[in-house]
Amino acid sequence: MKQLVRKPLLLSFMLSLPLWVALDNYVIALGAGLLLGFLVSMGHSLWMLNRREKRK
Repeated sequence: MKQLVRKPLLLSFMLSLPLWVALDNYVIALGAGLLLGFLVSMGHSLWMLNRREKRK
């Protein structure tokens, strides 16, 4: 999962497939997938930076 979170574009495309089924519109699902993918990637990066600062 860590490798997938480090690649937000790939994660976005993978998230867009189940969202396509749920939302029944691929354009909206792709947009939502992009937002969610980059949000998850940003959250993971911030968590890693915060964890690194606490070690010092």
